[in-house]
Amino acid sequence: MSISLFNDDKNTSAVQTIRETMSVSLEDGTPMVSFAMNRGKGSGAQVMPVADFREYVGTLSDYADNGIDEIPTADLSPAETVRSTIGMDDEGVISFRVRSGKGAKPAKVSSDEFGEVAELLRGTLDAVESAASRLSGAEVTPALEESDEDLSDDEAESDDYLSGDDEYETLGGE
Repeated sequence: MSISLFNDDKNTSAVQTIRETMSVSLEDGTPMVSFAMNRGKGSGAQVMPVADFREYVGTLSDYADNGIDEIPTADLSPAETVRSTIGMDDEGVISFRVRSGKGAKPAKVSSDEFGEVAELLRGTLDAVESAASRLSGAEVTPALEESDEDLSDDEAESDDYLSGDDEYETLGGE
């Protein structure tokens, strides 16, 4: 048995963790986006249909811009679940869930970093939807055709866009 002296995942920022873990995949024919905001015991990936991702990001952005009020919990869409579960503890850590029920793990991010997390996710919207469209062969949103046509070959290969094979796509990091 050994104990790691320097491997403390709590020192990794939420933004960096998202950059390292964000991916788009197909689950039973449905394009899904997955990413973690933090690592360690009691945390888990945020997984949702790509069709719900834009509204989810909008909800987080709204809370990042306007603050958080306590709301009762219910079994709702990912964005509605964020609205109903978001809160901040005494140490300034914001937590929320994408889904409720057994095994649902909260995302946790410091209030100092929350705006940057929302900005990062906002910047991935078109790339996530485009990757989902390529994986499923179906249009996810009407705006996808325009954004795909506007990408040059260099931009399409850039680390700022989702790239990968036909079954699994991951966001390139810094």
